[in-house]
Amino acid sequence: MNVPIFNFQPRLSGASSSIFNFVPANIRNSLGFGIVLTILFVFIANTFVLAQVDKGKLEAGLRAYQKQDWDAAVSQFQNALKDDPENPRLNYDLAASLYKKEKYEDALKALEKAQFSSDATLQENALYNAGNTLFELKKYSEAVEAYKKALRLNPNALDAKQNLELARLKMKNEEQKKQDKQKQKDQIKPSEYAKQLKAQAEILVSQRLYNAAYQLMQKGLKSDETVAAYQSFIKRLNDVVDIEVKSEK
Repeated sequence: MNVPIFNFQPRLSGASSSIFNFVPANIRNSLGFGIVLTILFVFIANTFVLAQVDKGKLEAGLRAYQKQDWDAAVSQFQNALKDDPENPRLNYDLAASLYKKEKYEDALKALEKAQFSSDATLQENALYNAGNTLFELKKYSEAVEAYKKALRLNPNALDAKQNLELARLKMKNEEQKKQDKQKQKDQIKPSEYAKQLKAQAEILVSQRLYNAAYQLMQKGLKSDETVAAYQSFIKRLNDVVDIEVKSEK
């Protein structure tokens, strides 16, 4: 499976600490990106930003994360956030732990708060990892936008550039699959029953009974898969029905 280059680690507190750019050894992707393990960013603890936070809760969360105890890390960071719910750095740390638990939707919510940081580097990381998280959710178009925003903050970020191209490739592949699937449906030969059903639906259309025609075709799909040969006709019916419903409101 193609996956983006991953650099998600919590922001470690203390004198100085590092966020690493990490790709698991068993992962390779189609664009030829190799294994990367380099120091990407160094953060100096900002006592002003964390002034309202219980240091013990924060350090407990970081220890749990380093031990790969993701449940405990999430719990500790959530406890720390009770002191300062909108703290961008803490939300970033929480997102890192949630990502490890594959709680991608929750991680994305925390990253949205992290993006409001006044620290440009943290903001860039939050956007970059939002792209990674959206990639995992298979929301490739949104991932593309997140990577582009990260690159506006740091145009030289190689990982973001590579992941942007990978997300675009995924978008292209998904679109191609949809087109191929539509072509397959278009190539389906309708049975005699399907032909008769469409003829009945067209009579209903001539009487402007669009919803009845749509329901007839939908019912036919359940009993005869070759009715899908008229998928474009069914879609047009659905569009008309939607317009009628909206006009009635």
